[in-house]
Amino acid sequence: MILDDILKVLKTSKERAYTIDNNNYTYSELYKFVCNIYHFLLNENKENKPVIVYGHKEIYMKATFLACSFAGITYVPIDESMPKERIEQIVGQINPHLIIGGNISKEKIYEVMYADEFREIDKIYLEPNDIYYIIFTSGSTGIPKGVKVTYNNLNSCIYWLKEKINIKKGVILNQANFSFDLSVADLYLSAVSESEHFVINNLNLDFNKTFEQLKSSKANMLVATPSFVDLLLLDKSFGKELMPNLQIILFCGEKLLKSTIKKIYSRFDNIKIVNSYGPTECTFAVASIEVDNNILNNDEIPVGIPKEDVQIFIVDENLNQLQEKQIGEILITGESVADGYLGNVNNNSFIQYNGKKAYLTGDLGFIRNGMLYYKARKDKQIKYKGYRIELSDIEQNLQQLNYIDKAVVIAKKGKEDKVLNIIAFLILKEKIIKTEKEISEDLKTKMPEYMCPRIKIVKEFPINNNGKCDEKKLLEEY
Repeated sequence: MILDDILKVLKTSKERAYTIDNNNYTYSELYKFVCNIYHFLLNENKENKPVIVYGHKEIYMKATFLACSFAGITYVPIDESMPKERIEQIVGQINPHLIIGGNISKEKIYEVMYADEFREIDKIYLEPNDIYYIIFTSGSTGIPKGVKVTYNNLNSCIYWLKEKINIKKGVILNQANFSFDLSVADLYLSAVSESEHFVINNLNLDFNKTFEQLKSSKANMLVATPSFVDLLLLDKSFGKELMPNLQIILFCGEKLLKSTIKKIYSRFDNIKIVNSYGPTECTFAVASIEVDNNILNNDEIPVGIPKEDVQIFIVDENLNQLQEKQIGEILITGESVADGYLGNVNNNSFIQYNGKKAYLTGDLGFIRNGMLYYKARKDKQIKYKGYRIELSDIEQNLQQLNYIDKAVVIAKKGKEDKVLNIIAFLILKEKIIKTEKEISEDLKTKMPEYMCPRIKIVKEFPINNNGKCDEKKLLEEY
């Protein structure tokens, strides 16, 4: 199991383990921190309640995650960039005895970490079916839902990633906040591969600071969302000269477009691009594919081939399996499916399917030649002026206009969720000059008029704290 391997690395490695804001920590230093927090938790959290870890990527967060795991305690990461109301909702659901970075202040946890004498970790208390961590996602009712991920879930994910990525003693670059499950890949892949975990610490999205960190990282691998890399690509300096050691970019969290891939290949020689797919409820990712030239020649970019220990089905509204190439909802069964939501959440997502625990993703996709393709969220389907419209259909048609670099289509809603307008936010390719009216006319040659959105040309898409396109902010700015 991964905790055995991580403990071995912590005890024996002399390599650098963690870097943040020009502060470096070796694995032996990290081991001391983990040991001290481990014994502190066993003494202070005798009821074995989940522990909330609050902060923004500080070293104590990773040390506490590992200490909780060895001590058999579920941890709940909360980034300090979260809105106060959401934090209160999460704390209310967990009702913890300890909040590291809260009622156990940052000063106190650093005091614990840096105590001169420390006792070794004498036992790993976490069992395979225990809840390893709880990460909260957006709920349809406005109340965040806690996803309970087990040790078995995480173990399956990280060993699969280790085999796919094949990195050892490298430098893995982190983009995402630790309360977003994208970070699970770099948090744990770095530990099992004895690699340096280099953290981009940029709470206020100062891109001068980000580029300084990218350059100093000497990173071999980046784990990121497509939206984050699209922002980096706006600057011509993001390329081989800035990051000469970069060999792998692992994408997850959003749909990856050809335009993004082509730009990366034009900036970096011999780089490996890995596309992956998976909801938080299925432990980071359940499918992946290396995007080479053969894949790039496809009409669409697949999200990958499923892991060996999961099965992915495309189903209709009655859960009947659809044929190859037919679009339906993505259903996942197997070792990656989490233990469900925290508390009494009413949902039809975690179900039994063919006698196995399964998760209905709410994502639309299809399978072709054994590969999974993602289309859009199921809830991207709207009713407008009496017509049923797929917003992803509009995005696809816009993307086929050869002067458009990226498109995001959003339904602006009013009272009782009534759709008032459909708005397409567009980024044009470099040196292209087109008016919004001209784009509308071009689009009308490809789609019926009732589907044609209002057009808004923008220079960039804002991203949220998870590194995804911030659709709410786009609408507000419009």
